Parts: sequence; C-alpha cells; structure tokens
Amino acid sequence: MILDNEITVPAPPDEVFALISDVERVVTCLPGAALDGRDGDAYQGGVTVKVGPVTAAYTGTVRFLEVDAGRRLLRLQGRGADTHGGGDAEAEVILTVAEAPAGSLLRVRTDLLIRGKIVQFGREPSRPCPAGSCSSSPRTSPPSSAPRPPRPRRFPPGPRRGSWTVWRCCCRRA
Repeated sequence: MILDNEITVPAPPDEVFALISDVERVVTCLPGAALDGRDGDAYQGGVTVKVGPVTAAYTGTVRFLEVDAGRRLLRLQGRGADTHGGGDAEAEVILTVAEAPAGSLLRVRTDLLIRGKIVQFGREPSRPCPAGSCSSSPRTSPPSSAPRPPRPRRFPPGPRRGSWTVWRCCCRRA
C-alpha cells in the first residue's frame, strides 16, 4: 500500500530536515513508539498501533538507506514483527523537505506492507478520513424510536451449545 502525505511546517527547510533526521527526537513525537537502542546504523524499538478493535505491538528496526542533506532527502527502511506472533510489517519511507511560502513542505511517501491478523480489521487503516467525513463530536440526530430487530443468536441451538462455547473461548485466546 502506498501512502502519500504532505504537510506545511512553519520553519526553515534546513531546520525541519535536521529534526526529521534525528531519530531520538522524532520518536518522542510518535504516540505509541519507543526507542530501545542502536546497533550500528539500525535503530531498535517498538510501536503500538490500534486498528478498529485490535491493538498490535511491533518490535523491529529502522535503518537509514539514504541521507542527502543537499537535496534534503531521507530514505528509511523499517521492519517489525508483532510481539504476539500475529504478523509483521515492512515499510520503505522517502521523506523530502522543500521550501514553501509558509516555511517548509514535508513530503512523505510510504510503501507499506502489513501481514497477519491485523490486516482483516478496517478497510484501509492508515488512510486519513476525507474532509468533513470524520467527526469526534457526539451524534446530533435524535435516536430512532423504531423498535430494534431481535439480536441474532450467538450460538447454535441444541446439544452442541457446550462445545460451541468451548470453541469460542479457545478462539478468543488465540
């Protein structure tokens, strides 16, 4: 999945490039991320993400593949595995900083590959909502006065009910 993002930053391009090149400073700006150490040119750490009802914790490495201060370009590679063994993720990220009338234009292009259980939740978990379609405000329309249909049964009727309950319990632990 390719993700393209742009953001205008009210600061000079060289300052923005210096900041995004500093992994120790950037990780403090990312909710759920932590840096555990460094091994040569690779930074080791972890990140926790939530997609729908599922939370996944990944540990892995981030490595700078290319740093070009003259063009203000960074190319990074990140790889991580779910700490519970439920999958893994890889990303190659290209960041560029350009001059803009309001300061700097930061462009981020991410080639992301996620494998495992978390993929089944959400259609496109990392894509932002279109303008005006997402809201954190409470619902403004009054609740419907129409009767609700009956809830579907959670287990089949009859003597298999006990085995169904055991099966569901085992699947929840997995």
